[in-house]
Amino acid sequence: MLFKNASYLDENCNLVNGDLFIDDGVIKIDCENDVVNDDKIIDCQDYIIIPGLFNAHFHGYSLLAKGIARDMKIESWCNDSQQGRIQTQFFENLDKLSSEEYEWVCLKVNAEMVKKGITFVSENEPAYWPDLVAGAIDKIGLRGIIDTHKKIEESYPKNVGNVSFGTHLLEEEDITEESLEACVLNKKEYDTIYMTHCMENDWRRDIIYTNFGRSSIELYKEKGLLDHKTVLYHGVHMSEKDIELVAETQASVVHCPNSNLWSGAGMAPVSKMLEKGVNVCLGTDFASVDIWETMKTAYYLLKLSSPFNRFQAEDIFKLATVNGAKAYQKNDLGVIREGFKADLVFIKKDPMIPQINSDDFSTVVHNLIFETKEESIRHVMVDGKWVMFDRELLTINEKEIDENFKNVMEKVYNSIYPNGVPSTHPAYEARHDRDKDNWACER
Repeated sequence: MLFKNASYLDENCNLVNGDLFIDDGVIKIDCENDVVNDDKIIDCQDYIIIPGLFNAHFHGYSLLAKGIARDMKIESWCNDSQQGRIQTQFFENLDKLSSEEYEWVCLKVNAEMVKKGITFVSENEPAYWPDLVAGAIDKIGLRGIIDTHKKIEESYPKNVGNVSFGTHLLEEEDITEESLEACVLNKKEYDTIYMTHCMENDWRRDIIYTNFGRSSIELYKEKGLLDHKTVLYHGVHMSEKDIELVAETQASVVHCPNSNLWSGAGMAPVSKMLEKGVNVCLGTDFASVDIWETMKTAYYLLKLSSPFNRFQAEDIFKLATVNGAKAYQKNDLGVIREGFKADLVFIKKDPMIPQINSDDFSTVVHNLIFETKEESIRHVMVDGKWVMFDRELLTINEKEIDENFKNVMEKVYNSIYPNGVPSTHPAYEARHDRDKDNWACER
């Protein structure tokens, strides 16, 4: 396939004009001698082509949970308030879904990812069925990784299409000497990505310092659990020592700015992380897949937390692309470069938005981040194959997904009454008994 008259972002976020040739799912920049049938040539003069975006942390079920966590900190979820009882009933109903019903949720979530230009997702909530969740991502046509939690032995080391399996470290409330040793044994047996929420909020920070007198990051380092295959979500309350340890060990941090703000977790010290050389990527986390809004918020926060001109839109764009690829060891993704995989997003140029692109000054990436509307994301390609073309998803029947997702949503919510008294759910009990093996309590 040949993309003629292409305008694309290179690895330095510069806008380059030229032709792109896709051969067996791989990008070729120098394609003058390649012969392509006319029906495989697409004129791209009306588009800006960018590498596929990474959503480096997300909870798949949470698209069903919009609004139910509003104005309540995580440690208070499922408490004995009216809102807490609604949450408890929600999780109980979620647990009762069949595998087929939960698959419709996964399909809907990942269809929404495509429409935002996301081509890789890190799924933190596999429910009881890591393989099913991986299969749903693959059916849509995306790449991804599943945090299998305690089910790694069932999934490792296989892949489902372009979806792989990782496993979990420990949130601060779960850390004991015994649980740390169990992670050490896992690390020796399974050579994969290890993920966890880490120093996310003051509740978790206070727990670990009360119990151990030092941070979870320090404990991970002492146990050999911190390295280039470690991905830490949030990091809002990381100390300068924590940041230095993460940089030293080449671990990655997923910045979730929108989630951190609405959940009251705080503002992560991302400017300090970047200054120290930490690989920081971006995640939407909970109830939203809007990676563009996430990029905007990350930009605004860096303007407040660092010298005004220190970081630009290009730095933010790298958090959503090449840095995500580095975190998940995808060394042939995240940039448009010779020999890299053809995961590409085609954004329609807006004639009403000025485009300045010179050696010394460019508005291209800045305007992409701040002006791109969802309807402007016209085509999405993964591995050289179209997943969406002219806003139509080609791998699945979106109408069927929407109808079934609506039915599942109604099933989950129809029995939720503000004044009901549901039985205590593991998401609440987990704060007192972390041995319960229930997917919902590991949110």
